[in-house]
Amino acid sequence: MSRIGLLAALVAALTVVFGHSNFASAADQPPVKTPDVVYVGTPHDVVAKMLELAKVTKADLVYDLGCGDGRIVVAAAKKFGCRGVGFDVNPVRVREAEENLRRNGVEKLVTIRPQDIFTVDLRKVNVVTLYLLPRLNVRLIPQLKKLPPGSRIVSHDFDMQGVKPDRVITMISKEDAVEHTLYLWTTPLKMDDGVAEAAELFEEK
Repeated sequence: MSRIGLLAALVAALTVVFGHSNFASAADQPPVKTPDVVYVGTPHDVVAKMLELAKVTKADLVYDLGCGDGRIVVAAAKKFGCRGVGFDVNPVRVREAEENLRRNGVEKLVTIRPQDIFTVDLRKVNVVTLYLLPRLNVRLIPQLKKLPPGSRIVSHDFDMQGVKPDRVITMISKEDAVEHTLYLWTTPLKMDDGVAEAAELFEEK
């Protein structure tokens, strides 16, 4: 058998064993988005305070944009029995979050989606939680403006420049002994003119 024939036979054999999808070209694979921030887990007592600040109830739908290991939506489901969805583009974090759901028995209430947070539809959401950078919070404004009236947005440590929060509180976590700042906004957002213009630019794109 020629070298080419031997190679073809080997590829055919491996295809049978492992499946054709393993030989798909890179062009056939979906693009993987690089995370916009490095994941740092929110201390659990800070998570509890975020949910308290947002006044989460069983009737709410909670979205965590950049969910990491899913601890916020898991905590909301366990304490309040509400539905939640966590979004993250890092495959490692998605696997950790899904395992967290199973470990806490909330798979029927919570879903984890490997989706870019800037493509998430927020029109039917009641509560949004964030632990992003200020520039990313501002970039989310066009989506956040579509939340139903009375929806709550809580951000850990970072504000939303030019958007007036309804409440700002600080607490010292018992887990890391560090002071944390939490911001609460309710919709419709109370925006300064400059940020309103910036948000319109993002909407145009």
